[in-house]
Amino acid sequence: MNLLAALFMSQLLYVVGVGGVPDSELCIGLAFALQYARLSIFCWMLLMTHNMHHQFKTGLHLVPITDNHITRNFLKYSLFGWGVPLILLGASILIQYHDKAGKLLDTASMKGQNCWFLERNAFIYGLLAPSCIIVVSTFYYLVCSGLLASYIISMQADIRTREKMRKKRALQILLFSKLTIVLSIVLVLAAVTKLSHQSQPVWAIYHAAQGLQGVLVAMLVTCNCQVLKLYTRSIKSRASKRVPSYVSGGRSSGCIAPNKLTSKLVAQLGGNICLPRHPIPENSLNLGPFALIFSPRNILLTGQ
Repeated sequence: MNLLAALFMSQLLYVVGVGGVPDSELCIGLAFALQYARLSIFCWMLLMTHNMHHQFKTGLHLVPITDNHITRNFLKYSLFGWGVPLILLGASILIQYHDKAGKLLDTASMKGQNCWFLERNAFIYGLLAPSCIIVVSTFYYLVCSGLLASYIISMQADIRTREKMRKKRALQILLFSKLTIVLSIVLVLAAVTKLSHQSQPVWAIYHAAQGLQGVLVAMLVTCNCQVLKLYTRSIKSRASKRVPSYVSGGRSSGCIAPNKLTSKLVAQLGGNICLPRHPIPENSLNLGPFALIFSPRNILLTGQ
């Protein structure tokens, strides 16, 4: 959610500057906010891969381990994900202030690029260099996670468990890899646009990539059929555990033959009777009220 929030903020600020920003205060504010949002995106991407790598490491024990420090870990991640970009933004402001000799509101050169970027040095040392380091670290955790996942999967004795785990781990690693690649491509295009002195083809490509970034990320996260398939299976498995299927026309393995008392109770109603695997005792009618669940041809007798 934090990654999506940073992406949304980045896309919103990008749209604000599309038509140009004539006001100097608004221009410098927009440039600072965009730099902060971009840094936050890469920081949260790094945190996601780091958390995945940590989960895979706990899987080496082959025994589920309960994390008793979820709140503390979340606070640490939040401090890094939102705090480190703030520190880097402060460094960018200092660089911008130095290059402009204290005249931060001198935004004449920034307005030519819709106030999407700070000045050259502030952009390179405040955004480009830190983002490159973060991207390299992200890919490092992705590679380590892939190696760990392969090792853990090879330790599984059951073939079905091994295949199921392989699919889940591969899906997660590939999803994070695709997200990182998309974000890295947009960053590279932004750098080329900023440093190429407004080359029109590069400018147009960056416009398209930045505009489609949110759509691509949304498609990768929510419209991936395999992801939806996993969630659908999880929901179905939970539903099947909570609501057993007793009514099945007498053919399900979950039904048993009725005893004399229950047969006599529904004999006048017609149809078939389907009871749970655990038989209802003969004196159960004296224990309290019962519910009758009807289907077109079947009747289910169970206690409330």
